[in-house]
Amino acid sequence: MFQRVQTTTKNKLSLLAVSVAAAMAHQAAVASEAESQQDDHKTVMIEVKGQATGGIDSLITAEDLEKTTASNLGEIFQLDPQINAGGSVGMGQKLYLRNIGEDALNISVDGAEQAGSAFHHSGRVAVEPDLLKQVEVEAGAGNASAGFGALGGAVRFVTKDPSDLLRDGETAGALVKGTYYSNTEGFKTTVSVFGRDETDTMSILASFVRAEHENAEDGNGDEIKGSESGQRLGYVKLVTNLSDAQKLSVSYEKLKEDGDILYKPDLIASARNVPEPTQGWRDTAILNYQYNPSSDDMVDLSVNLYNTANEQEREFRGTSYDGAVETYGATVQNISRIRNIKMIYGLNYRDDKSYLNDVDFANPHFEENGRVRGLFLQNVVEVTHDLTVSAGVRYDDYELEDVNDQDFNDNKFSPNISANYDVTDYLSFSLGYAEAFRGPEVKDSFKLSSSSNAADLDAEESKNIELGMDFSMGSFGLAAGVYKHEIHNPIGGVFPWSRVSENLEDDIETIGYYVKADYVWDRLTAMISYHSADTEADDVTTTRYIHGSTAASKGDTLVTDVSYEVNHDLMLGWTAEYVKGIHDIDIELDDDAGEPLKPSKPGYGVHDLYARWLPTSDEDFSLTFTVKNLFDKQYLDHTSVENLTSGTGYESIVGSPEAGRDIRVTAALRI
Repeated sequence: MFQRVQTTTKNKLSLLAVSVAAAMAHQAAVASEAESQQDDHKTVMIEVKGQATGGIDSLITAEDLEKTTASNLGEIFQLDPQINAGGSVGMGQKLYLRNIGEDALNISVDGAEQAGSAFHHSGRVAVEPDLLKQVEVEAGAGNASAGFGALGGAVRFVTKDPSDLLRDGETAGALVKGTYYSNTEGFKTTVSVFGRDETDTMSILASFVRAEHENAEDGNGDEIKGSESGQRLGYVKLVTNLSDAQKLSVSYEKLKEDGDILYKPDLIASARNVPEPTQGWRDTAILNYQYNPSSDDMVDLSVNLYNTANEQEREFRGTSYDGAVETYGATVQNISRIRNIKMIYGLNYRDDKSYLNDVDFANPHFEENGRVRGLFLQNVVEVTHDLTVSAGVRYDDYELEDVNDQDFNDNKFSPNISANYDVTDYLSFSLGYAEAFRGPEVKDSFKLSSSSNAADLDAEESKNIELGMDFSMGSFGLAAGVYKHEIHNPIGGVFPWSRVSENLEDDIETIGYYVKADYVWDRLTAMISYHSADTEADDVTTTRYIHGSTAASKGDTLVTDVSYEVNHDLMLGWTAEYVKGIHDIDIELDDDAGEPLKPSKPGYGVHDLYARWLPTSDEDFSLTFTVKNLFDKQYLDHTSVENLTSGTGYESIVGSPEAGRDIRVTAALRI
């Protein structure tokens, strides 16, 4: 049978009473998994207790990615309206969580923090969906263990272990997958082999992925120039059970993308933005160690060590440039349990280097170095059977030596506190407050030769308050809540072309809410999720063009996902995203003719269909059919660069439209 995964989140979300029937906050600090059987369907329940401003807010599973045939960053998050990444050119996609951009998020792959981007016109996150076990999203400043610089939250990508693919009693296996994409006339092949010894002491997983795509076509049937790409990935993970209480894993991943890609992949092709030979890499090596003796409640130790590098080499008018951000880091964490108290505490360390080799200069090498150290403590106390209180604090110390030999040092404590109260077995409320802090960090490498930091550059701080409610009874779940989030002293440029990084005068403020409901009945599973957020800086709506990787604005968004198991062999599904337009945005900027620029973001609705079929009634062979953008909708994602082309001198300032209809067929063979 197909395995259904339902993420019923005790979201700590509470009623906003009069203004909205139910509004949302997110889930809480301590997540525990419990499995339950319901008829023939297996459901993994994610129960969260403790804190409205921390913990897993949403969980994206491998099954979610498989049924929607996710192939890029934006598609990974298509079922969650709170987090988005727009654009048809993969390198140009940037993450925005509740309208807060990836520069203000803590983003990690198996604990390895992705601390910077090589090029400010491209994103900092490169992942292969086929390797992912799950993606954890923590929205808003919250848990003290969320890591460095989580001003707007944290996004954690978790890759698969050999045990996720090996079956009970099995010592070896292989999985071969192939996908055809009609829109790009593309192909993708994934080959994974995995095995373990007979005593289950050691196991290994190795994967190779190759994909080739021609330029995509938009909903009007026009070619999206510079959207072609070729991807290669090699991945290996070795896991050793040193004892019943100790586990060690070592992994290495090399992800490469190349092609004639737009020089500025976040904008449309133009005379000043043509496809150029481009290569990008992410190299990541990770060691994870766990020690958890069953006889000692005081020790549940984990150690994470990593080295990761994000590098790009690109041409501009025949001249080659290369830059990278390289990071070494470590996290040591322990969990101790004393009666009704759970203490999560530890330390973080990260060393970042951003460098650029620019042949236009006599001394072509530019470099910045930064370090950050952190200590954290999070306490979760079960005061009574119905009341759980969580409180924590982290201390961060930032150091930066920039490209102009200026030194910056900032440090601060960031507290949080929240409570969850179970009114009944079905209904709970929560309230939480949290702060986060981020000092000046290394710049994107391609900025090093042409930009500088203001001498008085100061740290950024954020504050987040949430109120939430969660209701769950049988096969029905409802979560809702409201939040207010502020970033003080945001770092950026006065305008996008500014060459000086400084603290902007205007704070960035978001007020929002969401409502999510899911229902399982017999063979039918349905989910509907709604998110609304207004993000402004001094009463001006934030836009990607002005605020870059710090903030953007997306219209009210409704996402639906409905699937039905026709029988053992066939599952059918439909997903849709409806986005409300935002019109006449005053970005306080005039064009070259002196006329004010007031872009609009038209609304849109996009529908996808999917089906999974077992031709031989055996899980070892499956076919997945997906139709993306069923009605060939022509639209510009709201997290792409806004359309400013009506302004004189801004004729090329707009992001590429999304791809039109794409029919995908995936065949998977388990050996």
